[in-house]
Amino acid sequence: MLPLTCAISEYDHARDLVSGRVAADGISLTCLSMPVEEIFFRMLRHREFDIAEMSMGRYASIVSRDDCPFVAIPVFPSRMFRHSSIYVRTAGPVHEAGDLKGKRIGVPEWAQTAGIYTRGILGQQFGIRLGDVEWVQAGIHEQGREEEVTVDPPSGVTIVRCPTSTPVRQN
Repeated sequence: MLPLTCAISEYDHARDLVSGRVAADGISLTCLSMPVEEIFFRMLRHREFDIAEMSMGRYASIVSRDDCPFVAIPVFPSRMFRHSSIYVRTAGPVHEAGDLKGKRIGVPEWAQTAGIYTRGILGQQFGIRLGDVEWVQAGIHEQGREEEVTVDPPSGVTIVRCPTSTPVRQN
């Protein structure tokens, strides 16, 4: 039996694999269930698992830098409707997507897949270009926690990192 360790978050469609109810022939699989942010961080920083769920955004980033020790397979355990990832203050000045131009938008991490999809939606469906807003990166579960990948935003895009409010790059 080939021993493998798999890190994956809680998903109903992967529950039987994680619990051992469904087994792969010839593999002794140990599944570790934890939040995706922790999986990504530990896999990218320390290569802790044989198999791990990985963010599409982070994976694309390391592939683009020729620094990728992983092989991706087309399995998508997270299934989310990304239009639901934009929140605004009810008493604020934003009443429709176009009102976001010129505003500050907070993101946990720039390379987070949810943010990539959301920025694409804002651009494709609402005409809001990346440089039309100021992006504020605050970290996930820990203010100021640095991303696992190098962030190199396009020309004209400003990302301000909290808590210091020092721009990552400004063109």
